[in-house]
Amino acid sequence: MAAAAGKTKILSSGKYAQICQFINGFHGLPMDCEFEMRDTYFPNVDPMALMCILQSEWSNKSRTQHFRHEQRAKKLLKTYEKQAPMYSDIIIRMACAEGINPVALCRILLQEKYDLRQRLQVSHLLRNPHLISDPRLAANVQQCMFSDNQEGPITDLRRRIVGEEYELKLKDLSKQSGIHFYDEQDLRRMGYDKTPDIKMILPFLYKGGVVNWIESKANFGDTKSHKRNIHLQLQSYCNRFGPGIIIYWFGYQEETPSLPDNDIGITVLTDFPAKEDLVLMQPTEGQATAPSPAAVEAALAQSTTIAKAAPNPS
Repeated sequence: MAAAAGKTKILSSGKYAQICQFINGFHGLPMDCEFEMRDTYFPNVDPMALMCILQSEWSNKSRTQHFRHEQRAKKLLKTYEKQAPMYSDIIIRMACAEGINPVALCRILLQEKYDLRQRLQVSHLLRNPHLISDPRLAANVQQCMFSDNQEGPITDLRRRIVGEEYELKLKDLSKQSGIHFYDEQDLRRMGYDKTPDIKMILPFLYKGGVVNWIESKANFGDTKSHKRNIHLQLQSYCNRFGPGIIIYWFGYQEETPSLPDNDIGITVLTDFPAKEDLVLMQPTEGQATAPSPAAVEAALAQSTTIAKAAPNPS
């Protein structure tokens, strides 16, 4: 799932705000919103960046409205049962009118109709619509599974596959560059709990700065999301291992790399570092040219200093 050629992945704050404003003002399915942004309103922006921004904005919108929709569950179910005989796609129609994900509306209706109080029970029916006793409702739920690009088993699977694809891409590019590393499974076997996607066995230099780890994000790095990632993950990586790189494969807001929060030792990129910008420290003699002893000493000293100076994660 490579980035579209010639499309913009690094967005100005103005362009990012325009996209968010379009999403929040859109009336209809999020899938239709994505198509309109990609094909009509923002054709020069990378489609994967648009998809990620839509996911973030729609998720925030859903969280703020979730309680209000649940409070109206009885009314929503009554509306469904009254209009279901008239429209074969009634839940999708209702989702558009209410400004809610089709799958989220299915959850509310199933929970109310069958008095399900555990989320796992509802999720089981969503994954297996044929188990729903009402044939019309079962058909509507199945239709919603294929019409919702923000929530549901199919969407969750797609996101997981994309995330794993780019983690594999990171490892393949690292091997091709001659970088030796531990992956997450290696680090967990060594007793670490919070682990980056790869941790260098020996650090390397990127544009003169030391790199001890790389984190892969198959996502768009707006400033708010990046600060959250620092708080939840990256700060502990810097404290434990020293400076590192985070790659937002689908782009970022142009202010993200220059945030003061990155001063603890975080470099923000949209792709794997170019080979000409790398200086490798080889673990054995006879391999590619290693840096001078002075460069190695300076890099290790910088790594230790930054790691010690970084504040403890809250």
